[in-house]
Amino acid sequence: MHNANVSNLPQPVVTSSNQNVSLGSQLGHPVGVIQNVFILFYFLLSMKRFLSAVFIITVSFVVGCKSSTGPVINNGFSNHYTDADGNVQMDPPPIGEGIQMVIEPFDVPRDSDLQGDFYFHLPSDVDFNVGRIEIAMNQGSHHMNLFRSPVAWPPDSGMPRTMVFTRDNGKKDTVSVRYQPQFNSSIIWNEADLMLESQLPYLNWALPKLPDGTQAAIKLGANDTLIAEAHYNNIAVLDGGGSQTAPNGKGKVIINLWKAPAGTTTSASMMFARKSNLSLPPMQETTVYKDCFFSPTDLPRPIYILGMTGHFHSRGKTFVVDKMTYLKDSTGAFTNVVDPTPVETIYRSAAWNEPPFTVYDTPIKLEQNQFIRYTVTYFNNTENTIVFGPHTKINEHCNLFLWFTPNWEGGRTLYDNQN
Repeated sequence: MHNANVSNLPQPVVTSSNQNVSLGSQLGHPVGVIQNVFILFYFLLSMKRFLSAVFIITVSFVVGCKSSTGPVINNGFSNHYTDADGNVQMDPPPIGEGIQMVIEPFDVPRDSDLQGDFYFHLPSDVDFNVGRIEIAMNQGSHHMNLFRSPVAWPPDSGMPRTMVFTRDNGKKDTVSVRYQPQFNSSIIWNEADLMLESQLPYLNWALPKLPDGTQAAIKLGANDTLIAEAHYNNIAVLDGGGSQTAPNGKGKVIINLWKAPAGTTTSASMMFARKSNLSLPPMQETTVYKDCFFSPTDLPRPIYILGMTGHFHSRGKTFVVDKMTYLKDSTGAFTNVVDPTPVETIYRSAAWNEPPFTVYDTPIKLEQNQFIRYTVTYFNNTENTIVFGPHTKINEHCNLFLWFTPNWEGGRTLYDNQN
């Protein structure tokens, strides 16, 4: 967004053959009448141009700032806004171009750290290649993770939630879906695959093309069983500083899945890495790192990284991802000793509540003998030891989410839980 230079706008101009003669004093003279009619006409014309320019600049400003809560990446964005009730709204993709899934508003009480799982089916009767992801969420969202799971749903909690689905043909369905007011680790970690993830109020990501010219895509099956894990906070003061609040006391999630462009597609996978042995001593700074090798090692190389985002809580200060390699011996062969100097830094964040989602229109290439390392610095300003866990108030996280090709096992998620 650029600032308009008002000095370049057309300015009202009034000229007269006698600057000391007023418009009123000339009205009785024929020449004066003609002259002043011309002056008035020119003035009005100039004002019209001026107001038109102001209108254009105002519209440009509104459109340019519409997505200020998150990045707009590649192919534009859908109309999205926050309504008078404080709930996010977003248009679905046009008929034939995609589908929409909406979790309708639900309560997020004050001072709450709320996690819940929504169970539903992909609103598509045919396999669906996702080429662009658009996610809009009410303020206060800590993150939203969308899992695909073959495991049977849990017993009904008696707490139904409303969702609205817009299918590819434009048909809308309002349904009551099964809901659990907690993160169901027994189902999620038992064969579920993480497909989408967002920590921003608005995310718009068009997956890139690969060097071979094929389009990267996230592949979903017809009527896939999905679990949306929505984590919301409505906490005014957090130990590590800052806050994360839901101003209207409501959570809401809208997911637009756009069809991949016609042509050959290559299925992507996600890697979800965690350093779960994290322990932060009281009243001090701690820096930790984790190496990710994309194991199992039978994944073909090169690997292409398409996009990534880091994740920690309020004690987190910096999150950096580097591409690494190994030192070579005198013959030029790689050793098993890591070169301490990164090949390049590919991600950096200093924001815990809305960390950047970094995309690579030219995917990051990992050759054989290359891997990534993420390094995270925290400051624990409490008198208690802080350990790894899901709760924003009392726990910390050390997680990395990224998408890559070639995929693992047809697009399944690669969980890296090595510490």
